[in-house]
Amino acid sequence: MNTLVIACSDGRVAGCLESLLREVGHPNANRMLVPGGLLLLTRPGSERRVALACVREIVEAHDVRTIFLVAHQDCTAYERALGGLGFDQRELLERDLRRVKTLLETTFAAVDVHSYMIPWCENGAGAAYGPAVRID
Repeated sequence: MNTLVIACSDGRVAGCLESLLREVGHPNANRMLVPGGLLLLTRPGSERRVALACVREIVEAHDVRTIFLVAHQDCTAYERALGGLGFDQRELLERDLRRVKTLLETTFAAVDVHSYMIPWCENGAGAAYGPAVRID
């Protein structure tokens, strides 16, 4: 398969991730699932280099032509990385999606990169993850 999805390993969003991949026609995409998903690609130094090396291995070994970046609200890895301080996670995740999209487009010029956010939706009956929304 010539598609890669980079997303968080949080099992709470697994169903949303699978739905998105079916919706975009890539249910068998290669997967790079790590805590925080794209978080390592936003870090300086060796963390980013190692993450990029992993992406490069998958891109080259599987002739990847499309990468889907998927972030989700209420991400524990992001909260821990930022010291658990209160912040607008959606705004931060959207910014990071755009930054990592630019990084990957620059690093892998022949690859199309698409960004998605899985929102945390609260309503009168409770809260749950909603369907992924494209961020470009």
